[in-house]
Amino acid sequence: MKEVGLPIALAIIMFGMGLGLTIADFTRVFSKPKAFLAGTFLQVISLPVLAFLIITIFPMSAPFAVGMMILAACPGGVTSNILTYIGKGDVALSVSLTAVISLLGFITVPIITGWALTNFMGEAAPELPIAKTMIGILLITTVPVALGMIVRKISADFADRAEKIFGPLSMIVFIVVVVGALIAERENVVTYIVQTGVPAIVLNVVTMAVAGIVAGLLMLPRDQRTAITLECGLQNATLGITVAVTLLDRTDISVPVAVYGLLMLFTGFAYSMWAKSKSQTG
Repeated sequence: MKEVGLPIALAIIMFGMGLGLTIADFTRVFSKPKAFLAGTFLQVISLPVLAFLIITIFPMSAPFAVGMMILAACPGGVTSNILTYIGKGDVALSVSLTAVISLLGFITVPIITGWALTNFMGEAAPELPIAKTMIGILLITTVPVALGMIVRKISADFADRAEKIFGPLSMIVFIVVVVGALIAERENVVTYIVQTGVPAIVLNVVTMAVAGIVAGLLMLPRDQRTAITLECGLQNATLGITVAVTLLDRTDISVPVAVYGLLMLFTGFAYSMWAKSKSQTG
């Protein structure tokens, strides 16, 4: 069931994302190159590096270390777009970052996952055929996004109506996937949460802090700082869980991803409310 259910769940989320995208969301990056390049660097390069440093500081089992790296390799998710809107951030920038980095995910996720498996698990690592994994991620992420965009191109009105359904549905699917991953390890879930909770929350908070600081040093406007901070702190945990459970057939590897996926909702919402209050006070 998981071999079919998780990819379908992820495809639903990505299709819903595509319904809200247009070509302009990709070309818009050229109008805000500094903000886009900063967000891309922080998410694609800085986040995996920070994850590796935190794994070094907080020793954990090899499968959990792999899970943390998979999480760090994942692009942002639709949740970051929603919270950016709530926090009065630059939604267009958030959507552009989510869209472009999600399309790059079929390359970055397999590469970082393969490195993590070799580095942390060695000969005990499950097999991960890079080419097959790239094609698999492409089919369950990029293709659904493209289909959603095609639907919007054909009928924007229909896409708008469908997006109102797929938006809440995507959030429900995300929560179900995260909770399901934890339930799959229910016999050890409390122990696992204790082992991965602190590193996960540290990674989340440090990533958001670094993103905010770098965006500030670049003198980006407040709304762009908010978008970049949330985009870097909220990852597509559904993709990470799908890679761990479906492609690697290891539910234990998915635990840090699921724990992070739950914790980031609280920190992300708290930050978005703080950002909203700051925007209102000037």
